[in-house]
Amino acid sequence: MRVLSYLLTVVVSTALTLGAALLVALQLHDAPAPLLIAAATGTLVLVMGPVLVGGFAGYFDHRASVEGRRYLRRWFLGVVVLDVVAAGFVVAASVTANAPLWVPAVLVVGAAVLLVAARPLGSLFRRTEAPIADTVDGLLPGRDAIRRKVVRIAVTFVVAAVLATIGVVLAVVLWGERGTDLGQVVLLAGQLTFLAPAVAALVVALPISRALRDVGGRDVGRLRRYAQVVLRGKRLELDPAERPAAVQYARIVPLALQFQLAYLGLLYLSIAFQLLSSVVRGSLVPVPAVTIVLLVLVLAWVVPTTVRHIRRARRYAAAHAADVTDPAAVGP
Repeated sequence: MRVLSYLLTVVVSTALTLGAALLVALQLHDAPAPLLIAAATGTLVLVMGPVLVGGFAGYFDHRASVEGRRYLRRWFLGVVVLDVVAAGFVVAASVTANAPLWVPAVLVVGAAVLLVAARPLGSLFRRTEAPIADTVDGLLPGRDAIRRKVVRIAVTFVVAAVLATIGVVLAVVLWGERGTDLGQVVLLAGQLTFLAPAVAALVVALPISRALRDVGGRDVGRLRRYAQVVLRGKRLELDPAERPAAVQYARIVPLALQFQLAYLGLLYLSIAFQLLSSVVRGSLVPVPAVTIVLLVLVLAWVVPTTVRHIRRARRYAAAHAADVTDPAAVGP
């Protein structure tokens, strides 16, 4: 049920984002290019900002510590500020494009409704979870469990590739697609082929993410301290009771980050097919062009940073294995 809710959130938020972007493209195309780009980017903020707030409320327990409450409050206020700025860009683009009044009203009021509902829905989702285990031992997935997760991603890729190939063959045989039209079908098939295993990578990594969160008692403040010590190498003093959990965090977080890299790589390949399709159609307008630059910059920053964090976590786990009561709990 929780996995279904997670998938439903991804599908609905993606649909809302694409719908808002389509509305901007159809109704605000007469706005100046800078305002159009800002409004299109703002629609992403208007949708994903509330999703982020709801995700934090559903993932972490704000009652766990004062530090955690303070951190979540800062995130909420930050999202509110970004939403206000994004709404301003949407309104400005609507005015300059002489768009109907209902266009900015739908986008701004819709974002406000999402923002108001985000935290209560997230808290309701969190209360459906099982209690945290009494001990952090055993939270690290075994090699067989990890192997099964990788196999599921690979099987999803193979199935998606087979179905996409069948779709291309049907397009040629039944509809007689040729030339550029056939190329579009092939590119769409490639996009879906990599998107399916990307979603699979997210789903199979959910238990690892939950284990990582449970190590910190679902307290975002404590998890931030672990991240600062384990991933960033900061010299913060941990309580004796927190040190075994920090080692467990150091053992689990590389797995979570590796699946994150797998998801990112598959998603980028899917996006590459989509952008290549735009190039073939000759419809690579300024908004996607700016998006390409942003995607490249994000990838150039995320990949080396993530690899560096994985290495630091492994070094920390090896150096502090003695902090764990049961040495076997930190894995091989």
